[in-house]
Order: sequence, then structure tokens, then C-alpha cells
Amino acid sequence: MERWSAKFDWPARVQAQASYLATVERQATEAVARGKSAEWLKRQQEVREREWEMHEKCIAAAQRAFAAFMSREKVYANLADIARMLEVASRLGRLASGLATDKTEITGEDGGPIRIELEAALKKVYGDIVDVEAVPSPLLLSEPDLTSQGEGNAPPEQRAKRLPGTDEGK
Repeated sequence: MERWSAKFDWPARVQAQASYLATVERQATEAVARGKSAEWLKRQQEVREREWEMHEKCIAAAQRAFAAFMSREKVYANLADIARMLEVASRLGRLASGLATDKTEITGEDGGPIRIELEAALKKVYGDIVDVEAVPSPLLLSEPDLTSQGEGNAPPEQRAKRLPGTDEGK
């Protein structure tokens, strides 16, 4: 049995089969998730459409109520009711269209601007600052050897002087 296992590499075949089954299971799970995702996107769109319709109806009702209030006709709402209706309509419209519903301002101490203390933040993350001596790179100190085969780093005008078959620049 051990000989056949080694001869036919059963451990690798078992691993390959397990890997294949895991891939098939993952693909099936992803397919189900994609189907549910499409369904939820459709539901979200329907909710947004209904919210937008309600937004428009609330705006129209508030306009009618305000016009009736201004003309002193038979009024069933006061200005507070009309304002609340407009507030709800605005919120529904913003939610339906994906806009922000609240305005939040973030300020620093005493309502002032936010200041970023870069040095304090770096010290907090990396600890105390340590000065190191700058050491020049040996590559920057040496002049490029323009007469050798490695002329790739030479300026174009110097490379042009040493074209094959010419005695210039040597």
C-alpha cells in the first residue's frame, strides 16, 4: 500500500482534490452572494424611488399648506407644521439621492481650527529623534568611467563622440 502511495503520489492527489473541492465551494458561495447582492441592490433602488416620491409629495403638500396659510384660507396647519413637513421632505430627498443628511463640523480646541502637531505625532509613533551623521554614498563620489564599455550612464553628447569606427573621444 505504501509503495502504491509513493508510486502514484496519493498525498499530492488528495491535496489536489481537496483544493479543487474548496475552489468549487468558494465559487458556489460567490455565485449565491452575487445573486443576493443583485437582489439587495434592486430592493435599495425601490426604497430610494419610494423615498423620492414621498419627498416630492411632501414638498407639494407643504407648498399647498403654505399658500393656504398665506392667503388666510381654511388652514389646517400652522407654520411649525409646514416647517416640519419641509424638514422631513428635505431629509427624504437627501436620503433618496445619497446626499448627507447632517452637517457635522470638526474643530480644534475652543472651536478653533484643527492643528496638526507633526513633531509630537512622530515622537509618539517613533520615539525620541536620534541625530545621525550623514555619510556620502560611494557611488556618488566616483566619476563614471566613460572609456569603459558601460557608457549607458554617460551624457548623450559624450556617448555620441565615441561611435564605433571613429577615433574621436579616445
